[in-house]
Amino acid sequence: MLEVTVGGSSASLLGELADRGLVVKLETFDKAHHGQHWHLGFERRPGVLEMTDLGDACLLKVASNRDGGWATALVEELSRTRPVDR
Repeated sequence: MLEVTVGGSSASLLGELADRGLVVKLETFDKAHHGQHWHLGFERRPGVLEMTDLGDACLLKVASNRDGGWATALVEELSRTRPVDR
């Protein structure tokens, strides 16, 4: 499993991911992190990117069996372009 924290608000990150063609497939509340939690992916394509709102940052997760050939690369890119400002 890959877990990375990236900077920025969940609203801005959701917007960026939507611009890339990802859609929200599930939205819940993550009790452990006290924030909204989403499962995102491409329509009709395997793979899931999990995102949890941490307030001033977002936690991104990709389970090893849910990469779909794109999710890990996307998270690695976002970790470079959206550093955590703490």
